[in-house]
Order: sequence, then structure tokens, then C-alpha cells
Amino acid sequence: MIELEVQVLSDRREGLLVELGRVVVANGYTLLRQRLSQDSRGTWLTMIIRGPAERQLALEEELATHSRVLSFEGSLSEGRAAAPAPMQAAAPPVHAPAPAPSSPSAPAPVPHGAGPDVGQVESTLPQLARDYPKIFPWLRNLEHAVTADAREASLQLAGRRTGAWVYKRDYAMGAKLSLVDAIKRIAVPAMRELATVDWRDGQLLIQNSPLCSPGGHSGCRFFSGYLEGVLGGSVAPQTVFVRNLFCRSHGAASCVLEISH
Repeated sequence: MIELEVQVLSDRREGLLVELGRVVVANGYTLLRQRLSQDSRGTWLTMIIRGPAERQLALEEELATHSRVLSFEGSLSEGRAAAPAPMQAAAPPVHAPAPAPSSPSAPAPVPHGAGPDVGQVESTLPQLARDYPKIFPWLRNLEHAVTADAREASLQLAGRRTGAWVYKRDYAMGAKLSLVDAIKRIAVPAMRELATVDWRDGQLLIQNSPLCSPGGHSGCRFFSGYLEGVLGGSVAPQTVFVRNLFCRSHGAASCVLEISH
């Protein structure tokens, strides 16, 4: 068990503790104490919570992408970790891709043992929001700032957080859609701010991906996370899975992603 200090900024106070408290409890955490304060930017809620280390990243992601949350910070509460767990225990659930086609252009299997570097991702998010959609220099910086085994997971987490932010900014007022309609009305227009894409035969094609150079490292995990984030709030149920079928870095003409739920 670990203790976390979580601080969020919201645009209004009413019901904030109740709504976020439900998220805390649903992830197996207990609220130990809380503090609400107000300033010119809005309402600040600080919570000290205790719960399982293996749910830390899932909880933080759910809080950070909540519709009431404008800003999020989370850290271990100083001197309050009950039974220190190895950092890899805090990795978020990662959906293992189905076996890749036996084609030379299919992406190589990616080891999922290491979780994201949450600190580096959190420090990058303000730059992504400020310069969006011109974010690729910041993503390159993120790639170089994390260890090699955390690169893929860090890109995916950055993608999820960015996609969820774009959804809340541009699309959150709309009704829930079917997955196909959400892809056509939300995912494709959102992706076209970042890259040249085409939705064809149930697959999303990314042409000349800025994150996937021939012979280099694949950056498709950012786009996978981005699509999960931007679609997660628009469909019912909200769980969306994105699988990387082909990647330009591994010899394919285009990067190809498959979206399902």
C-alpha cells in the first residue's frame, strides 16, 4: 500500500470532492484527508489517499482526464509510503497486441515490462498543450529524456493524456456516439491536426508519420494512446483499444492502426 498526495484544479467547487472521491474509491483507494481552496484560477482540491501501488497509474490517469479536472498533479506523500513497492508495479494496464502478421513491414514485438516515466510525461504535458498541434519537437524531447525501456509506454501515456485533453476541449459537449461514428466525426478530424490520415476499411492509415522514420524507432504508441484518449469519452462503453498493425519505421508504406472496443 502507498499514500499519494493528489492536487487538482477545477472550474467550480460544487460536487468536486464527491465526483473525484468516487474515482478514488473505485480504484481501491481510501481518502484519508482533503483540503479545498479557491484562487483566481478556480477551485483547488488536495487529497491524501492510500491504496494499492499497482493501481496508482490507472487512478492518476482517470483523475487527470476527468471532465471536472483542468490541471492535475500527483506524487507519493512524503514519508508515508506504507510498504514500498517497485516502480514497475505502478505501470498502467497495457493491452497486449494480438500476434502481428508475419510480414517484414509489421512492427517488431514491444516488451511491456517497463511502465511510463510519469514525471517526464507530466512535465511535458504543459508544453504539448501550449504548442498544440505543433507538438512533435516536445515528443522527441520526451523520447530522449526517458530510458529506452520506458520510451514506448511514456509515449502512449502522453498520447492518452493529450487525446483526452483535446476531447474535453473540442468535443465533450456532444452526445455519445457509436465507435464508427466517433472515429469519423472525432478521431479522424482530431488526427488530421497532427498528421495526414485516412480511414479505410476499418483501419486508420497515417502517411509519413512525423514520429516514425524509416529504420528508426516507432512512435505509433503515441498515436495509439492519443486515439484511446480522444475516443474514450465519446463512445459508450468508454473502453477503446488501439492496435498497431504496421509501422513506417519497420518498412511499411504507412503506419496502420486498428481501433476496437
